[in-house]
Amino acid sequence: MQLQFYSDADGAPRARCEGPGRTLAGFLESDLQDSTVAAHEVLRALDEVAAGRVPSWERTGNAYTLTLTPEDAILEDELDDEAEPYVLSLPELRDILADWVAFLENGRT
Repeated sequence: MQLQFYSDADGAPRARCEGPGRTLAGFLESDLQDSTVAAHEVLRALDEVAAGRVPSWERTGNAYTLTLTPEDAILEDELDDEAEPYVLSLPELRDILADWVAFLENGRT
């Protein structure tokens, strides 16, 4: 997956990806947006689920529902009933969220 972060002409954080990864890019843009607080909330929940302290965790945002289980992370598009859920591993999601937070905190360059 080739996920790219950039800022648009108005300075808003954006993410893009070809293929099924567009779901993940959409989640970052529309549900987490420029909020490092929201990203850290998901990272904390991911740690809780991965460690077995909670069996699962779910968050519905502006356009997506994210479900974390010990096996994987599932993103469902709430605006497109035809869209297939996007599934990735917890370590993959952790790495992407860490990159998104770094992008936001480092001036979106």
